[in-house]
Amino acid sequence: MKNLQQEVLEFIDRHRLIPPGSRVLVACSGGVDSIALLHFLGTHRGLLGIEVGAVHVDHMLRGRESAEDAYVVERLCNEFQISFFSEQVPVPAILESHGGNVQMVCREERYACFKKIMQNHEFSILATGHHAEDQLETVLIQLSKGYSLNGMPLQRTIDQGSVVRPFLPLKKSELYAYANYYKLSYREDPSNERDDYLRNRMRHRIVPVLTEENSSVASSTVRQTVQRQADEELLKELAEQHWQTIVTYSDDQLPSFYREAFLAIPYALQKRVIQLLLNCLPNPEVAKVEQRSTVVEELLQHIQNSAGNITIDLANGYRFVREYDKLLVTKMEMNTMSLCPKVLEKGTWYSWGSVQFYWQQVDTHEIKSLSSSDDVRYFQLPACELPLAVRLPQPGDRIHLKGMSQAKRVSRLLIDEKVGMAQRKQQPVITTASGIVCAMPGVRYGEMFSHRQLEGESYIWITREKESR
Repeated sequence: MKNLQQEVLEFIDRHRLIPPGSRVLVACSGGVDSIALLHFLGTHRGLLGIEVGAVHVDHMLRGRESAEDAYVVERLCNEFQISFFSEQVPVPAILESHGGNVQMVCREERYACFKKIMQNHEFSILATGHHAEDQLETVLIQLSKGYSLNGMPLQRTIDQGSVVRPFLPLKKSELYAYANYYKLSYREDPSNERDDYLRNRMRHRIVPVLTEENSSVASSTVRQTVQRQADEELLKELAEQHWQTIVTYSDDQLPSFYREAFLAIPYALQKRVIQLLLNCLPNPEVAKVEQRSTVVEELLQHIQNSAGNITIDLANGYRFVREYDKLLVTKMEMNTMSLCPKVLEKGTWYSWGSVQFYWQQVDTHEIKSLSSSDDVRYFQLPACELPLAVRLPQPGDRIHLKGMSQAKRVSRLLIDEKVGMAQRKQQPVITTASGIVCAMPGVRYGEMFSHRQLEGESYIWITREKESR
């Protein structure tokens, strides 16, 4: 057991995960991984010169069973006389009112709790119990989705400090051995046995096959990802250096550069330089990895091709332009004159800028015509408030949002939702027949809208992105 503990201490020191003087908050679910980590850091806090606390978040998905997980964590905290924080997040209620992916909602709400406690109690580091098999599963998931195979970072920055993973060099079996050696109590989450989630399927079906072929595959993956992450950091630095040598900026801080200078950059860095170009866009969209990768590939192809001039629409009202040998980003000239107020008659599709709208009685609408990318909501309104209408935002507009006692200014909402100026100029505002603002498609919907179909006479609303190319 001494060898195992020494391995972790050396890992922490080698990668400077936990500097002396740190206040470390351990994210502890009550499972063997996080319980072992809490015990390890509690035991070695004097040697490391740190203060330790623990936080448990109950997602309220398993009733009393999940609530009892907190007691296991609290007992261990009492044993070490360290601070214990417990939070409850009503994930079932959140899913019912707002919809969404269970795992994603859990993660977002969990990290919101972590960040709040770190800020309120001056913790600079959040430590998680991820181990070698977790890293192997992550790489397999990245491989299955066509992402870069960098795995989980050893540490990453968050607003309140950093997230670190001191147990990455250890295998799951070693964590069980550690817990048994010190007679630690821990809880097993039964949801980990189901194959509902991709990570669980990788864990149950793929990892055992790989481990049978090579018992060190998880440990080897950790070593490889550590090196890949170090390589990636170096490549990012080199790309930044090359970018600074070729780029100039307009008065609006929009980048431009010359094709010949770009092509002189080593090929291994060219995609990374294009990523830096996209990062120059004001309020860049938080796009899916595969979507952003497609844009990078398209831009690289057009830069390498010298034939003619091209224009490519980017996010939030910007364009990439190749004019002979010069490459630049410009603002799109938007024709808002065409965005005049319209009454939206029931059962008719209407175009507005880059989107289309449609509403109809639920009983009349044929669900088979829906696309997987459609934004679908349900609402109820008295006949006197129909039909709906669309217009541009106006000074003084307010909207009633679910869970808020007072209507919120639309201008403030656009700022809070980080809607760029280009989008604001064409943002659709949906109103009732009496002029009450009830929705801002693509931003937020008012209190009368729901993800779930409503009982009684109700209507369906669909927002659909128009094809850009």
